[in-house]
Amino acid sequence: MAQDLSQVLRTDLAGSTRSVRPLREPHFLYRTHDCTVLDIRSESATVNPVEVTFLGTGAAFAPHAYNSSILVDRKILMDAGAPLTVHLPRVGVSLDEPRAVVLSHFHADHTFGLAWLILGRVLLNDRAPSLSVYGPRGTTSYLERLLDLAWGEEMRRMSWERLQLRVQELADGDSFELDGSRGQAFKMQHASRLDCLGFVIERDGVRLGYTGDAEMSPQLDALIEASDHVISEMTYDDTGGELHLARKDIDALMTRHPSVRFILTHRGGESSVNGAVMARDFLTLQLPLH
Repeated sequence: MAQDLSQVLRTDLAGSTRSVRPLREPHFLYRTHDCTVLDIRSESATVNPVEVTFLGTGAAFAPHAYNSSILVDRKILMDAGAPLTVHLPRVGVSLDEPRAVVLSHFHADHTFGLAWLILGRVLLNDRAPSLSVYGPRGTTSYLERLLDLAWGEEMRRMSWERLQLRVQELADGDSFELDGSRGQAFKMQHASRLDCLGFVIERDGVRLGYTGDAEMSPQLDALIEASDHVISEMTYDDTGGELHLARKDIDALMTRHPSVRFILTHRGGESSVNGAVMARDFLTLQLPLH
């Protein structure tokens, strides 16, 4: 029976059993979009795992998935491109549960859902908890302009006060605290006119990297080297292009970092990569993966 479950899991996560590295002892939970759970952990599974839920896994114009947003331990949002006021309740998380939002850069497919989350917390909760926002240089002014555009200056001021919004702007190498986890920022190459960051978040010995949007660069390798699991973008299937990573780049990175588990998101297509987990909307993983 365990072998059958493992086969089902490999097929569903990657789309093809032939393209996936064998999983001898899968030690994670797989939760489908309707929140049913397939539990195939062994007795050696981590007692206090890091929970990662994908609220959006598509590239900016992908027709098969929502824009980027990842929820860690129900408390930390990495990017906010997905419609969070819909997707958080769908995975059983109330709007006031996330305590921090970490922004990789200011493109719309990574940030526009934050305007909905902020106002939703204010209007749907009389005593909304505070919210911290971490991001690159310019995050404060960008957030002000985003809320002004979405709801107007008066509503922005009220939301900022009610939520006690705290913004911390980060540069390459900066460390920060995230409600029981530690984070470090890594400068990424993506858009020349924007400061773009990736992050490594660590809790209880699990080091989770997130590339945001990135091109190949020494800083990207440094982020992956500092991680034992990395959520990496893979915008292009085979042809490649500018500003993002393609399948051939992921193959090269996995060869250079064989001990790191790759989880692929921000996908423009639907191809799979041997040995990587292919994230999809509403997938929940428990880390570490073995």
